[in-house]
Amino acid sequence: MKKYIFLLLALAFVACEKTIYIGGYAIDVKSKDSISGIEMGLYAPKPGFSYTNRRWSDLELIATATSNSKGFFSMEIDKETDVQSMFYFPLPPSDTLSANAQYTNEGGQNFGVDYGAINKFELGRSSNVQLKLINFTQNELVVKYCNSSVAVYNRTYSTYLQYERPITGRNYKFDLYEVVNYNRETLENQLEYLGSTSRYIKTQLPEDRDKVDWLMPLQVIEIDYNTLER
Repeated sequence: MKKYIFLLLALAFVACEKTIYIGGYAIDVKSKDSISGIEMGLYAPKPGFSYTNRRWSDLELIATATSNSKGFFSMEIDKETDVQSMFYFPLPPSDTLSANAQYTNEGGQNFGVDYGAINKFELGRSSNVQLKLINFTQNELVVKYCNSSVAVYNRTYSTYLQYERPITGRNYKFDLYEVVNYNRETLENQLEYLGSTSRYIKTQLPEDRDKVDWLMPLQVIEIDYNTLER
């Protein structure tokens, strides 16, 4: 019996020598918070892979791991694996309930494997939202939400909510202001409060399921001046 136990331990030790662990931390690019429960993949490019038009079908999935409450993920690979040309990407989302539906590699980053550093992978939110204002007569408008704001042009459509992309699947409060003056001393707009409203931002899957650098389909949120809470 002791002989078999010793043999099993020896085999386990040899197996451990043949594999290594790699990984890092998944982080929200804006809030810098850890991203929990996101499934990360290690990918190798296939022949013909394009860096300017990256497709999942041109990548081979080597290993996967799910991040913990601190955003840390670790995956086991063969020690002899050549990872120099490989990338970490969040796996494409399969449903709207997963963390992978909330985050994307949109922006063109390549997350390579670096043995000599603590890897931190800053992922962008995948929501794609624009505001449409109805029955507003003011010439210049500003909409504030979270810790950010957007300008409204042509009195109708806002710029896209890109600086602070919302986390979908929740309600957001939007505070609307008219720009009444520009203070040349403080270099700031003087704003007059018009009212507020809350809107639900829904989660959507990418239109092109094979595109690595994806965003959700454009979601236009309508806000009517006559229904603002004041």
